[in-house]
Amino acid sequence: MAPEAFDPAQARRAMRRGLVSIGIGTALIAVALVGVANSDLGAEALADLRHAARPGYLVASWAVISLAFYFMGLRWRALMPPPHHPPSAGLASIVCAGLLLNYAVPGPFGELAAAWFAHKRYRVPLADALATGVGARLIGLATAAVMALCIWAVVDLPPPAEKGEFLAQANALIPIAAVSIGAGGVVLFWLALRPGWWRRLSAQTLGRWPGDGRAAVLARKVDGAVAALASALARTATRGLRAYAETAGWALVGHSAVITGITLAAWGLGAEAHIGGVAFTYAATTAGAVALFAFPGSQVGWDLMFFSLMVAAAGLSAPVAGAIAVLVRLQQLSMMVLGGLTLSWLLQTTPDK
Repeated sequence: MAPEAFDPAQARRAMRRGLVSIGIGTALIAVALVGVANSDLGAEALADLRHAARPGYLVASWAVISLAFYFMGLRWRALMPPPHHPPSAGLASIVCAGLLLNYAVPGPFGELAAAWFAHKRYRVPLADALATGVGARLIGLATAAVMALCIWAVVDLPPPAEKGEFLAQANALIPIAAVSIGAGGVVLFWLALRPGWWRRLSAQTLGRWPGDGRAAVLARKVDGAVAALASALARTATRGLRAYAETAGWALVGHSAVITGITLAAWGLGAEAHIGGVAFTYAATTAGAVALFAFPGSQVGWDLMFFSLMVAAAGLSAPVAGAIAVLVRLQQLSMMVLGGLTLSWLLQTTPDK
């Protein structure tokens, strides 16, 4: 993940690939909705949703969720070393461009591109731009993970709104998922604060994995990823706890914006969502996405997890939960279109030299 490895030409190719993927994803959603509408149960459910829909709340939901990207820009800036203080709107637009690139190219390519643009446009040292971008993302994931654990520990989540073996199993797994995700969040915070400790641990274990089999190859790849991440995070360690606290604070504000937007979407569909269940669902799925981040098609797994928890933990019916999952996905796709427009402008106006 060396900063100098970024190639604007590759970003152009990835942008085209990402926009094609957006078109395919939108088409698949449309086909799925047509299929649902042509079934008896689906047509009835869609008719009920249309009858209950309140467009004002749905528009407000889209707007509030979109604010999360602005807060992501503030989250990133909070970790940057002085005197670098880029405009938050500019950083937010770069974040949207990075979102599109991460959709098109599995792995950290979006973070690498975002760091390059922040360096070229705002004169943030390239290594610092990458380190703070990675660190801010890590703190955002850690904050969501700890939030999920705390909500599960103090809030009485409602029982599943629907019956079925799958949802019963999902509900039974909530305690295990909450504890596992929360523990992962603590580990991520520890990694952000003590990257050198984790680098040494990885080098002494994964880096010395014996043999040449698949397990050894995988262990060395993970060790390499830990080394790159630890190297980046080491550059943010000098910022101190105050900068980390500010970064975590903006992450919480961003998470709260999305949770509010999802709740507004439920109201816009005539449903009353359990706010604690919505917060747990969003926090758990956001933190759990780290396990899917490097794999193509991870969006499908995220959607399935989000839908299942909206029914199992937020007290929503399957039709409403499914509609909200579609709306959230379409909202993200719209921000990726904005990211594509932003990326096109950035590539045209940002000098390579």
